Amino acid sequence: MSTAGDTNMLYLFFGTLVGIVLGINITVLYRRFIGNKARTETKLRAEIRELEKRLRQKDEYIARAVKSIKEERSESL
Repeated sequence: MSTAGDTNMLYLFFGTLVGIVLGINITVLYRRFIGNKARTETKLRAEIRELEKRLRQKDEYIARAVKSIKEERSESL
């Protein structure tokens, strides 16, 4: 014989089970879509920093070369 309390416990059990399954699905979807964006953004920012560093180094090399050429011209005159 079933009582009202048994039915409520059954609903509570199934509701909790459905909530756990939905929570796991939401976590997986969040990691797949939003988590990848954060990782990709971090990688891109690191690459941008590296490219900016290389650009500054090239600018320094060019400045040294121009200075060297100017010094050679002034010495030859």
